[in-house]
Amino acid sequence: MLFYSERGEGEPIVLVHGFPLDSRMWEAQIAEISGSRRLIAPDLRGFGRSSDASPFSVESLADDLHALLSDLGALPCVLGGLSMGGYVSLAYAYQYPGDLRGLMLVDTKAEGDSAEQKEGRGKMIELVRQQGSRAVAEQMLPRMLAKGTPKSRPAVAQALMSIMEACPPITIEHALLAMRDRPDQTPNLPAIAVPTLIVVGDADAITPVSVAQSMQKQIPRAQLAVIKGAGHMSPMEQPVQVNQTMARFLDGGC
Repeated sequence: MLFYSERGEGEPIVLVHGFPLDSRMWEAQIAEISGSRRLIAPDLRGFGRSSDASPFSVESLADDLHALLSDLGALPCVLGGLSMGGYVSLAYAYQYPGDLRGLMLVDTKAEGDSAEQKEGRGKMIELVRQQGSRAVAEQMLPRMLAKGTPKSRPAVAQALMSIMEACPPITIEHALLAMRDRPDQTPNLPAIAVPTLIVVGDADAITPVSVAQSMQKQIPRAQLAVIKGAGHMSPMEQPVQVNQTMARFLDGGC
């Protein structure tokens, strides 16, 4: 059983964290959105308080999520995911289209890994095996945030670092393998029939604005929001902008 945070009542909104994170990355969204809706933020298998050392794929994480939401009576839902959480959300949209009311893709992409990216996953697996989670967190942190964020919002950088280094090494390894081997979801984008919000930080170095624009063009009912002053972690870096963007989307009849 997955650990999850739940707050509020009404239409279920589900937020899925990125790698190597957990549901704590959504604290600002949980506090805001739960005022008018039922907000559910799970820890995926092996992450946060969902202690499970078994391997997984992106598709099996989507299965885990669907099983949890079914148990909670939270279907259909509006599903949002950041980065790896976006990969899971796209897999969910493909596997369970009838149990989806809307989709929010945050700082993520549909394409599979390139050969170079797969090689990078392998190097990170060796890093976590040899030096542990903190070494991975230290390597990742500079690329996760906009250049100005660590100075302008040091608490955000500290919180992000704390969450990443707490991720178990075996989970990091499993996640890297799952992301490396995930299928390319690009051919499935035109079949997404629900309203879709694509959110991206204007300084996202991992999944840049051009990637978000490409997804928007291929998803029939998609809208794009570019968050100013944010890198790959826009919900943590610029929570007011992200919350307002999500609220407009949800209030627009999603």
